[in-house]
Amino acid sequence: MLQEGEGLGLELCVDRWTLHKWCLVLSVCTVFVYGAAGLVCAILTWFRAWEHSDVMYVADYDLLVLITLSACILLLTFLIGISGALLNSRPLLAVYALLLWPALISMLVIGYTSYKRATFALDRKLNLAWSQWYTPLGRRIIQDSLRCCGFYSALHEAAPSKRCYPRTPLPGCKGKLWRFERANLATIWSTVFSLVPVHILNIFVALLCANHVTRTFGKGITPKRYRLNGDDVRADAEALMKVLSDVRPVARPGFTRAPSSGVFREDKSYYDSLDEWDTESKGDTMGLGIRGR
Repeated sequence: MLQEGEGLGLELCVDRWTLHKWCLVLSVCTVFVYGAAGLVCAILTWFRAWEHSDVMYVADYDLLVLITLSACILLLTFLIGISGALLNSRPLLAVYALLLWPALISMLVIGYTSYKRATFALDRKLNLAWSQWYTPLGRRIIQDSLRCCGFYSALHEAAPSKRCYPRTPLPGCKGKLWRFERANLATIWSTVFSLVPVHILNIFVALLCANHVTRTFGKGITPKRYRLNGDDVRADAEALMKVLSDVRPVARPGFTRAPSSGVFREDKSYYDSLDEWDTESKGDTMGLGIRGR
């Protein structure tokens, strides 16, 4: 039943796996690897578990949300793909191949957004964000993480704190924030764009191998044009009855002597010649062994 591709059970006997299934399983595992890596990085950033993660939380909040959503889509795609591959379920594999496209779009959005932000007038974007987008709490988070005060200096839109005041020796945050954003955004878009060819390869593997997880072509169901219906059965029965009605049985030789028991079998009929069989068969009007009255 597993060979029918209906997903009726779990097939763990790897000796029976086809080459297409091996390629599909390896492809699904690669989706899990970079999906899980993205989710781990996003979770570490959400919980401020690495140095200067606070800066990314404030300055690149939109990218952090996009990375989290993309990683969740990739992991959902992996779960559906590995389930379809192990269960030989072609419907699940079709859903897996379909979900790979939204995952690709989400990765391209992350790469394009980070590349555009890092390449075109990053310093002006940071100046505008510091003045209009960042809240006093966000500025203070950046100042505490980068150990700076204000944007250009302590007198330029600084968020007051114990270490940030008008005569503080701390420098402005423009230089440190610009260097951090340039390095962080470059890491993001280069990593994402390096994974895009791998993801496109996974899409091709899913399209080529999803229908060959077993050696059965399709679902093993007879095509509709070759299925028997009621008219076909009746036509075959009439043809068979016509052939049987034209067959004449082999005549049995007559008795040379009376049986020793003196008792004849009443449940059998005996014909001494073909002429006697023809005479009896003429009274059979139905062709079913029923004699006419």
